[in-house]
Amino acid sequence: MNFTLEPPKHGGDLAAWQRLEQNADHWLDLSSACNREPWPIPESLLENSAKLWYELPDPFVLEQAATTYFGQAPLAIGAGTQQFIEVLPSLLWEKVQRKKVLVPAVGYQEHSYCWRKWGYDVSEYQEVSELFSADWDIAVVISPNNPSGRYVSEQESEQLKALLDDSERYLILDEAFLDATPEHSWLKVPLPRGCFVLRSVGKFFGLAGARVGFMFADQAFLPAIQSLLGPWPVATPALHLVAEALKDSAWQDEALASLAERHDYFMATIVPKLNTLFDSQDMHYTPLFYTWQLDQEQAVKAFSALHSVGVHVRLGQGWVRLSLPAGHEMQRLNNGLVRLLQGHQLKELG
Repeated sequence: MNFTLEPPKHGGDLAAWQRLEQNADHWLDLSSACNREPWPIPESLLENSAKLWYELPDPFVLEQAATTYFGQAPLAIGAGTQQFIEVLPSLLWEKVQRKKVLVPAVGYQEHSYCWRKWGYDVSEYQEVSELFSADWDIAVVISPNNPSGRYVSEQESEQLKALLDDSERYLILDEAFLDATPEHSWLKVPLPRGCFVLRSVGKFFGLAGARVGFMFADQAFLPAIQSLLGPWPVATPALHLVAEALKDSAWQDEALASLAERHDYFMATIVPKLNTLFDSQDMHYTPLFYTWQLDQEQAVKAFSALHSVGVHVRLGQGWVRLSLPAGHEMQRLNNGLVRLLQGHQLKELG
């Protein structure tokens, strides 16, 4: 084990930027990829939540709601998908001999970090198709990938399932961003041997602070995962909150309609301006976020230009990502872009 590795940095670090720059307290924060119109916590739940802080967690209600929502029962409920990413290396340590792990070169970096931390031999791949001929014991696939926006295709899914059925390999499928496009989920059918699917309520539902995630896998792993998670990994209020969100099918339908409506406006009104600002049309998206691939110098300049009009986005190595704004945020973003494109900063970006 190597516990001296430097952990990956997370999020857009809005608070850090606010400490560095003046007048940053009222920035429009589009650096997160979570739904900007999150599930609204009912007043009745808030009014009755006090007693929940006095009770030890009982996951039964959430297990029932999750089984109905996802179409199959979760193997475990934990403190976000992050907790499962942390424990999977120890869960599978004795299952594989060579410890050869493949992770996507672009994607959530905790996957790579956690396997490396536990001493696995970790390599990176660029395309999912590389997994069909590569040598690996464990592979991580993210669908849709954040920040690339890429989904695993139906054909790729079938080939990966065949690989699992015909070998002793293990696949970690991170579906944390998939709720808005459930037709792509592997949870539609029974999972193949060796597959672990991770789901989150922090993205589509916007409940990142609840810290609740789900793992789906073969029941044979239940004793081991319970031992690794320990008792009560999720607080009682979070269990009840997320159960209500998963049962709220009316809001889910409204949220999908809102995402579609906001996307249409964003594509028609905002994207052409961002294409000009970024000097790039190399953009990929999911229902929750949009990512432009840019020259790194251009990305840094564009990031700074957006800051000058009070818009905070996520800056990566050669990419800039924006979450889909809420409906009431669109005009503010549009006005800021108009000011940028009419001003001198466009010349500096050119």
